[in-house]
Amino acid sequence: MTQATDLNPTGLANPITSHLAQELYKDLNRQHFEGKLPECRIEISARLTRTAGKIWPRTRLMRLSRSYHELYGQAELANTILHEMIHLWLHEQGLPSGHTSLFRHKLLQVGLDDRLRALPVPARPYRYLYRCPTCRSEVQTRRKINSSCGHCDRVYNPRHHFKLVKQLTEK
Repeated sequence: MTQATDLNPTGLANPITSHLAQELYKDLNRQHFEGKLPECRIEISARLTRTAGKIWPRTRLMRLSRSYHELYGQAELANTILHEMIHLWLHEQGLPSGHTSLFRHKLLQVGLDDRLRALPVPARPYRYLYRCPTCRSEVQTRRKINSSCGHCDRVYNPRHHFKLVKQLTEK
């Protein structure tokens, strides 16, 4: 099993797919859980951007971040799936499925060392630049806003309404 420390964040030659994730899940289930974990539905999400993956053990649904795994590659995809499988394994045994000491012990056992968190996720770029018409202070945002300058007035005041100066990046 490739460890996250062996990674070179160059991305995958092939895009992340649910089929690839399901195959990794089956292989990891045989390798580390004697094939005893139940099947799990795996979805690849374009909306999951601030974390590598998430699992809902009761419904056996795992969501994996497309952007994160295209950035870090297939080895990190396997690491994330394995991490989420530990949550499922604990749940299936009727144990607390959070990041407990038992969770950490199993992380060590499967070779993930102490990987409780995902690798760094690059900050999303700012998309818009706004300027206050009164004091000329500028604000960069990721979403369009409809507000006024807090430096000029503590409550909304249309005289100090931010004006869109330019769009910094495309969607």
